[in-house]
This record gives sequence, C-alpha cells and structure tokens, in this order.
Amino acid sequence: MRVLLLIFMFLGAVPAVADTPRVVVTLKPVHALIADIMAGLGEPHLLLSSGADPHHHALRPSEARALAKAQAVFWIGPALEGYLQKPLASLASGASVIALSETPGLRLLPAREGGLWRQAADHDHDHDHGHDPHIWLDPRNAQAMVRQAVGALTELDPANGAGYRRNGDRVIAGLSALEAEIHKLLAPVRPLPYLVLHDAYQYFESRFGTNAQGAIAIAPDRKPGARRISAIRKRLARSQDGGRIRCLFGEARYPARLLETLTAGLDVRTASLDPIGLAIAPGPDAYGRILRQLAGSIENCLSYSIGP
Repeated sequence: MRVLLLIFMFLGAVPAVADTPRVVVTLKPVHALIADIMAGLGEPHLLLSSGADPHHHALRPSEARALAKAQAVFWIGPALEGYLQKPLASLASGASVIALSETPGLRLLPAREGGLWRQAADHDHDHDHGHDPHIWLDPRNAQAMVRQAVGALTELDPANGAGYRRNGDRVIAGLSALEAEIHKLLAPVRPLPYLVLHDAYQYFESRFGTNAQGAIAIAPDRKPGARRISAIRKRLARSQDGGRIRCLFGEARYPARLLETLTAGLDVRTASLDPIGLAIAPGPDAYGRILRQLAGSIENCLSYSIGP
C-alpha cells in the first residue's frame, strides 16, 4: 500500500500542499512573525539585509527585483519606511501591500516631545505622521499584526488558510507568554531611570513600565550637538532621591566614543540596545530573541545599579 501511495505521489495523483504566494516583508522583527505564520507552508522573503537602516535606505537593485516579483508585501508604513512609498506605488497591479501601521486594534502612541525627548521644532521625517512608528516593540501590537497578516494571507491563498490560522493561533499564544516572561524579568528594575540613544523604545517602555527619561539624539540620523551633549551631561550628573540616571543605552550604529563623552567622570553605566535585531539571524524565532535581548540588556545594566 505504501509503495502504491509513493507511486501515485510520483505520478501526481496525490495533490501536494498548494503553493504559497511570494511574500516580501521589509523589517526583520515583522518578518519573523510572518515566517512563523507561514511555517510548514512557505517562506517569506526578508527585504532588508541585517545591516540596513529602515529609517534611511536606498533600495538596491536586488531589493527592487524582489518587490517586483512579490504577490504580497508587508511593511510598517511611510512613517518609518518613507523610501518605499514610490516603489510600492509602482508595483504591478494585483500585488497586495499591507501597511501594518494601519492594523485594526493597534495601539498607536504619539511621538514624544519636550525635555530630553525630541523638540517640537525638530521633528524628523520618520514622525511626520504624528505617531511613533516603532509599533512592533509591544507584543500586543505584534498580536494584532499577526491577526492582520493571517487574514491577508488567507484571502490571498485560501487553500492554505487553515494552516495560516492554526499557526497564527500558536504565534499569538507565544506572544502572550513572551510578554509575561519579560514583565517578570523587568519587575525588579522597572522604576529605575535611564536614557536611550534615540526614541525608538516607547512601545516597549509603555507595555512593560520601564522608566526611560529621554533620548540622546533628536533623530536617528542626527548626532547631538554641543548644546545637547551639555544638557544631557547635566542631567546625568544630578543625584536626587530616586532621580539619578542609572544607565545610558547606545546602539551599534553609533560610535562608542559618544557614550564615553557623555559619561566621562560620572557614575553611569553604559550598554547597547537593538530594536531590529541587527546581530540576530532572521527566522521565525527572531521576534522573541529581539525582545528578550532588549529586555535582558535593560535588566542587566539597571540591576547592577540597584542601591543607594
């Protein structure tokens, strides 16, 4: 019987799983979610290489070809990936383009202003749409995006709809567990103040209740000037009850000497954060690894400073 089945399969008498559509995802954390939804059915293509910056990127020929062949494209939206507006508008008719910043049920936060956040007069183009575009750093937003992606993939590929829905339910359950895990990890350090390099982490801070006090750079592509560096050093030098900045978090894209300049002679620890997983391999587990790494870096730096 097994031999006959193999013969029938070889001859094409037994249908295989339906081919999945060509799916392109622009950002690694979102690619991980889509890859998990498509697990066992197909593999989405990650548009940006590990070192690419979603804020400011020039589309490469290979990336343009991948978009041209796509049947579905998942992106955050123009507030983050403005460089994609024209290429996506010129895609062949019939391609589905899903802007995840428009996902129903998404929790959108306004771009922060004042104090050590960006100033109202210094908005960068990434925030022209009035909200903070780093939506994926809240696991509940990720759940909403998973639901949106499951619906979009099922509509495009109904033959595999049951598989997408089954995988989507599993991914959503995993995101709930991830949120609980991070809440537990960060509980001891939640009230401790810190600064970040640029304002990319508001969704994470809001979901997990951490105490970020401001950003060093006004925009991702603008290094702070002498006046801003002086203001930040003054803030770091303060030592009030419960108000002392414990840690200053940089990012791999910025030179370490900037943090050294800001903290020279001060009792402030430094560490690095990574909102998009530059050093993490793409794949279905990348989203969880990115958030765990982020939480671990915050907990590790702040926990050393607990005390008077």
